[in-house]
Amino acid sequence: PAEASSDIMAASTSSSASWLADLTTKNGEAVELSALSGKAVALYFSAHWCPPCKRFTPILKDLYEEVNEDDAKFEVVFVSSDDSAALAKEYMEEMHGDWLMISYDSPVREALKQKFGCFAGKEQGKFPSSERRNGIPALVVVGQDGSELCFNGTSAVEGKGPAAVADWAAW
Repeated sequence: PAEASSDIMAASTSSSASWLADLTTKNGEAVELSALSGKAVALYFSAHWCPPCKRFTPILKDLYEEVNEDDAKFEVVFVSSDDSAALAKEYMEEMHGDWLMISYDSPVREALKQKFGCFAGKEQGKFPSSERRNGIPALVVVGQDGSELCFNGTSAVEGKGPAAVADWAAW
């Protein structure tokens, strides 16, 4: 697992999007990375048990639906901090938009938490050498190569709404 995590982290500096593997739909169907091409992509670090997440998720869902109504230009990728795959799936089904997620059992999920420093306080023990930059919810907008474009996406969504996505799409 640690070796796989370091391989994924190393891949994150490559020019391909291989750093974002194991994408699935709400229904668990595999998704090709090409589905992200030409879209603004935001990693959504969240969990069903987190009250601030439950407050922000409907806001993000409404924004996602609004900006993608005519043309799909924004994709959210859920990176779960839930306690099990079943709870992550339940949270996706109950509250999330029709966006993607990293498979719960994928080492990519933990690697992304480490790379961006976004995870629940109770997860800090899993990442003793990682700086926790933000708790959950966190929305990090990323480039096709995995580079961080906007770290505080939650504030941008709440403050600018659809204009935030227009800004991200221009990058």
